[in-house]
Amino acid sequence: MKAMFVSFATLLVLVACGGGSMSGTAMQPAMQVVAIAGTITAFGSVYVNGVRYDVSGATIRRNGRSVTQSALAVGEVALVSGHQHAQTGQGTAESVEVEDNVIGPIATIDIAGGQFTVLGQTVLVTANTSFDMNITPADLTGLQPGEAVEVSGFADANGVITATRIGRAEAGEPLQVLGTITGFDAMNHVFMINGLKVDFTTASVSGFTSGAPA
Repeated sequence: MKAMFVSFATLLVLVACGGGSMSGTAMQPAMQVVAIAGTITAFGSVYVNGVRYDVSGATIRRNGRSVTQSALAVGEVALVSGHQHAQTGQGTAESVEVEDNVIGPIATIDIAGGQFTVLGQTVLVTANTSFDMNITPADLTGLQPGEAVEVSGFADANGVITATRIGRAEAGEPLQVLGTITGFDAMNHVFMINGLKVDFTTASVSGFTSGAPA
């Protein structure tokens, strides 16, 4: 699932088998199976990329923990799996997953460059970045080095995260980084995620296709 958040930033639509309505000679399915990654744009159920998904029966998880809809925020990147009506565009979610790109203390802030670093990750702030209501002013000047933040967004090919949402991390919240492994050293059990060196000697390892990081 975390790998999907790193790489899956476009819409994937799989047309479900079953009944539908006729349009000329072509069969138009009433419902489509969808898996979509995008930013949460509103609530009243959950809107992702402007599309409303009913989450009343959905499993909702944030950073690996089961939560309610109230724990989500506008600007966070969510992966929604469920069904969407082909004609109305309205959807019903079976699951909603939110994984922050990075959670940790701010190391440096570059006001002029519109960016800051957290755990070796460069975070770019734009006019479209949403800020937690507790961050004032609601821009880069409302942040201070040493403050722990949660960053949700999209990473480019160089690992730079364009933030769609920045919030303050809760006290004691575990550190977290999503990214692509480089500099892998199997003998010494270390690798890099952009500017962060990770030692996984004593780590619990799971979810890798080969059984270990690569």
